Amino acid sequence: MRLFLAIDLPKKTKKDLEFQIREIKKDYPQFSWVSSDNYHITAHFFGEVKNKKRIKERIKNILYDQGDFYLYSLKAGLFINIKITIYLEFRREKKIEKLAAKISSSFGETFVRRKFLPHLTLARTRIPSKQQYFVIKKRLEKLKIDLQFHVKEVYLFQSILGGKKPVYKKLARFPLIKE
Repeated sequence: MRLFLAIDLPKKTKKDLEFQIREIKKDYPQFSWVSSDNYHITAHFFGEVKNKKRIKERIKNILYDQGDFYLYSLKAGLFINIKITIYLEFRREKKIEKLAAKISSSFGETFVRRKFLPHLTLARTRIPSKQQYFVIKKRLEKLKIDLQFHVKEVYLFQSILGGKKPVYKKLARFPLIKE
């Protein structure tokens, strides 16, 4: 089963985000927009695992002293790989960086390929023409998304592939210490 550790946004924050991106969603209906039910910020992707019980126990032991924190949105941007991914970036927060680093190093990743960037995927689309790309990029630069929320817990999710969009199922909750 495919597992990942992530922050699930509060329901109110999901509604606020949906409201703030409603216009750009109308302008780009051809994009594959992520359902608000699936909004999350991945701290670590485990990939295919066989023993979820062992993973849950290790996470519990690693995060026993992890403090809560707040996240604040910064800007929307683009990742380009096989497709374009539109994402919402969050302000750097040492506690989530520490959380991600502790999990990665504990599960055998002693090096970080790239700097951890707390972000939430909003949409995906095929790579457009160069002109279309620059229009989308400009539009995202003008998009103002103002979110802030308290992170009190993280979750172990299962990613179930098969339909048009993945389904994410919560398997375990890991509360963070109130500081």
